[in-house]
Amino acid sequence: MGYRQFDHYPLRHIQEKPSCLRRNGVCTFCKNEVLESNAFYCHTCWSHYHKDCLTITYPKIHNHTLTFIHRNNAFTCDACGFVLEKQVNMFACLQCDFFVHRECIFLPKVIKITRHSHYLSHTLCIPDGNLICKICRNHRIKLKPGYGGYTCIDNSCDYVAHSDCATLKDVWDGRDHHIEGHEEDSNSEADLAALVDINGKSMRHFSHDHDLLVSDVERGEKEDGYVCQACILPIEFGRFLACKECDFALHEACGSLPRKMENSLHPHSLILQIDMMNIEEGFFTCSVCLRESCGFMYQCSQKDCGFQMDVNCASFADPLNHIAHPPHLLFYTSSNYEYSCMGCDQRSKNVVHCPTCYFPLDFKCVTLPRLVKYKHDVHPLTLYCDKSNTRFEKLSWCEICEEKINVKMLYYICHDCITTLHIGCMIGKYPYLKPSHRIKVDGVTIQITTNSSVSRSICHTCHRICQDKLVFMISGKDVCFCSLDCVH
Repeated sequence: MGYRQFDHYPLRHIQEKPSCLRRNGVCTFCKNEVLESNAFYCHTCWSHYHKDCLTITYPKIHNHTLTFIHRNNAFTCDACGFVLEKQVNMFACLQCDFFVHRECIFLPKVIKITRHSHYLSHTLCIPDGNLICKICRNHRIKLKPGYGGYTCIDNSCDYVAHSDCATLKDVWDGRDHHIEGHEEDSNSEADLAALVDINGKSMRHFSHDHDLLVSDVERGEKEDGYVCQACILPIEFGRFLACKECDFALHEACGSLPRKMENSLHPHSLILQIDMMNIEEGFFTCSVCLRESCGFMYQCSQKDCGFQMDVNCASFADPLNHIAHPPHLLFYTSSNYEYSCMGCDQRSKNVVHCPTCYFPLDFKCVTLPRLVKYKHDVHPLTLYCDKSNTRFEKLSWCEICEEKINVKMLYYICHDCITTLHIGCMIGKYPYLKPSHRIKVDGVTIQITTNSSVSRSICHTCHRICQDKLVFMISGKDVCFCSLDCVH
């Protein structure tokens, strides 16, 4: 690291405020009022400072006292490795050639994020090697060797992250474990397991009083009408758990989800809630995909945090290999920017994307079932999109609504029969709401009903024919709505 020269003393513009200037100001740093007895100001820009705010002593970042540098010249912060356009908040130890942003002085020393299994430690010297931040995955803004960032405390792990990325509000829980100490999780895997093996053939899930038999759709061990009580999707493929005393059933994958988990989509630990009757509305809206659900819910363990997530989003594993983008893996990225989803063309901040090419995919599309069964086709339909070629473009008309399908967006197709369906026509607008379930909307009790009658109902609000797979009826009244928006 080359020595950074200064032509003049760094506080050459900062002077003690003379008594003739009576008006008090506000400190640029702490935002408190600057009184005359403790007043300093810049005679070029009239910024005000407390005397104590112009120097900082903080041994955790540097052994010597740091002094405010009143310069606009851009140079690199030793703690985060970034250069800001206006360096109005830089502090320095000139004898050590150490420069740091004011906010980087107090970076936490040891943190734990849900995106990584180990603790991360802040260092002022990132080693050379894999310098791609594992949080933002931005290949154009790599970490700089010899400057600051976060590294895994496990020396055999190459996980690294920008200081800014690792301390984002939706990534880090705000705790410095260097101060609080490393915590050992008091809950064992057995304590957190939602599913217990009884005898190799039967299982017991904590949400149900009866034993569940392990079954397999491919072996013909399925009765019609089974719906997974966790995700509310029909059980059509693979292994599942079914109760012989009642109609309770779970996908094996849904039943195996733990009672408590850490998930990369949220900085706090999450608790599995199984009874929607404990929620006044009888349903919830997932904070990630924004779909309504009356299945199992993961709720944030922090009382003042309103985060809630359905089991479909909770099953997300980073990175993701998705059929919509087979060349590359997709990674979850935190961002305040709204992306246009390549699967549905809707805008969203919660997306996975490809770090090597522009391909954002929102969680409504990420969690879509890969295979579905259509009653008029003997083969399963596959989730598909045709970004590179248009071999199905002339054939792609939806079998249900008989309208054109945009083959560059996601849709369902049978490759044997060339049956094609819109996503919404196949699974409906509310795939995670359960028919015959009662919910409350704005204090009104609503009955969710399948829209399977020969004559379709007319929506009470928009006065259009209800075309979705579900309709919403006011209990005890012959009043029908085509969507929750119309109920509101």
